[in-house]
Amino acid sequence: MANKDYYKILGVDKSASEDEIKSAYRRLAKKYHPDLNKTEEAASKFKEINEAYEVLGDPKKRANYDQFGSAEGNPFGGGSSAGGGFGDFFGGGGGFSDIFSDIFSAFGGGGTSARVQERGQDIIVDMTLTFEEACFGCEKNITLSKIESCSSCKGTGAKNGKEFTTCPECRGTGRVRFQQNTMFGTTIREAGCPKCNATGKIIKEKCPDCGGKGYNRGTKTVKVKVPAGIDDGQTLRMRGEGNAPTREGVNGDLNVRISVKPHKVLVRRGTDILLDLYLPFTTTILGGKVEIPTLKGKYLLTIPELTASGTVMRLKGRGVKVLNRESYGDMLVTIKAEAPRTLDKQTKAKLEEISSALGENSYPKYSNFLKNSK
Repeated sequence: MANKDYYKILGVDKSASEDEIKSAYRRLAKKYHPDLNKTEEAASKFKEINEAYEVLGDPKKRANYDQFGSAEGNPFGGGSSAGGGFGDFFGGGGGFSDIFSDIFSAFGGGGTSARVQERGQDIIVDMTLTFEEACFGCEKNITLSKIESCSSCKGTGAKNGKEFTTCPECRGTGRVRFQQNTMFGTTIREAGCPKCNATGKIIKEKCPDCGGKGYNRGTKTVKVKVPAGIDDGQTLRMRGEGNAPTREGVNGDLNVRISVKPHKVLVRRGTDILLDLYLPFTTTILGGKVEIPTLKGKYLLTIPELTASGTVMRLKGRGVKVLNRESYGDMLVTIKAEAPRTLDKQTKAKLEEISSALGENSYPKYSNFLKNSK
């Protein structure tokens, strides 16, 4: 005992408070408990941290250890009491009972006074929306097969929901504890009661509608409210619309996976709407008004004179609604100048005349570059 640094084993300073020591022990016990960690190293470590806590967790033993290096106060006779001291883990003096109760609660133990609530399984369905339905929101009905709690017995499995008694084994908690002796000491474990299948009830007469199961499978139509602004690949979670549990508890969720069909012209990027607007090159030079499609119908867009191909025009607030907010994205219109596919002699002559009149001043950047290049 005198050769071991218990403070180092628990990872605390010598000035650590009782709460800090207890917290360090709880953390390490969860990590190395042989029921949770099956390695040989964990078993050895678990024994070591129990030995350290048995000393540092007791004010009198800690004082002796700090002064003499031994919990017994005898620097020469120092046999460890920890080797056989596991029987005191769940007594009233050492604090081990509370700590181990916390440890097993973290892994489903919960305590004998509270019944563990089972959760039904989630249901996943796919829903396809048009581009407009996703942008503006909609309501759709879906029919699905699901497990529902039996209405006749209110999920108890007993006739009229009353023909049952409290389980004598677990006293209605649905959980039982049992003691297990190992080479590392005595531990207490908790599990579902086998006598009542963790329900806390013993059925005297089964419900005729569900055969004592407490649930039935059937079809149900669910109305899905799709919010405006939902996007492709997102999932709508409808809490409590999934399967009922096979025992007492709460329903799972219904998860609706969204798929959105593409639009013929418009493209969505987040909450913005993109449009490539192809115009005759004469319109980009002379300017004009052009009718374009938007989410809310036709819109008359003004094209300024001498608009370069590739120019992006932003229409504020004409994009998609931000999900669950009262704001909107923008519409981004990219101007694409198109040349005519054919030219007659007369048109070509006029264009050549215009080109000659414009001269090099129309493209100063490239003209200067060519002049200065070798």
